[in-house]
Amino acid sequence: MALLTERDKAFGARDAAAYLTSCTTDYVHTDTHQDTIPFEKLRTELQKTLTVAKTAEQKTQLDSFKLEDGAALVETYESLKLFTVSHEWLEITTTGYRRCRYRFVSEGGTKWKLARTRVLEEPLTETPRLRESPGLSELEKRVKAPAMQAAVQEIFPLLLELATGEEQKDFRIFGTRLAPDFVFIRLGKDPEERKPYIEKMALAHQYIHNERVRYYLVGTEQQENGDVVLDVEQALRFTLEIPEEEKEETLIIVNLSLTWTRSSGAWYLKRHEYFTADGFTNNERDDFVQKQKNKKKEPIRVP
Repeated sequence: MALLTERDKAFGARDAAAYLTSCTTDYVHTDTHQDTIPFEKLRTELQKTLTVAKTAEQKTQLDSFKLEDGAALVETYESLKLFTVSHEWLEITTTGYRRCRYRFVSEGGTKWKLARTRVLEEPLTETPRLRESPGLSELEKRVKAPAMQAAVQEIFPLLLELATGEEQKDFRIFGTRLAPDFVFIRLGKDPEERKPYIEKMALAHQYIHNERVRYYLVGTEQQENGDVVLDVEQALRFTLEIPEEEKEETLIIVNLSLTWTRSSGAWYLKRHEYFTADGFTNNERDDFVQKQKNKKKEPIRVP
């Protein structure tokens, strides 16, 4: 049907309004669990999906077509591909397909409208890839004061040292860069001091292999005592191999607030505060903030 071709074109043009013009005023949409999704929610999700995508592609082929009582019952196979950039440094390619059962109704002559969609299948895979742009690639944009720019340029290489130490499982570097009164705070929990923090990192890395650690600057703040706070996003990509469990390819994106203090002409990490964390496990979205991993994949709902 020509209407399906027009929908494919609207999806490729990332035009949510054009994509939805074919729906009736009483349109009904059910997902793979047979739950009815309100139209406004569909509109919002589609608009968000197409707005953040750099490229989008949908190709529809008919599996079956049947006319009855002024309605057309259509089953389709729709291949999907989207390319998005998240956090300015993470590329995500989404691929998959959707099988749908549609009901189109005639509004006189050759004009048809989509009255109902039932999504039968919608398996999607999201493949993330870290961009290799330097963490200070937008220093002048994110830090306006020249004095703070100079401080960040001194501090950021120390973060790269810590990243290298973690990748090589050499935690001696942490002992030289953490202040004596260092504290680690995860999600508002009780602070951990310097020694247990290093010990826990070493213990956890028994099961971590092929790790890559990257830092990306978000913003800065200077405290009254001269300490410098860096707001950064940290990307950790690694293979997790725990005995008798399935191997996991993991990418975690963490929001951090790092407080650096200057002593005897050198900078030391004084406070490491860990906020939200999300990412991917075996190319499926994961919410690592939850105590238990409830692997949850939100479908791209398209009416």
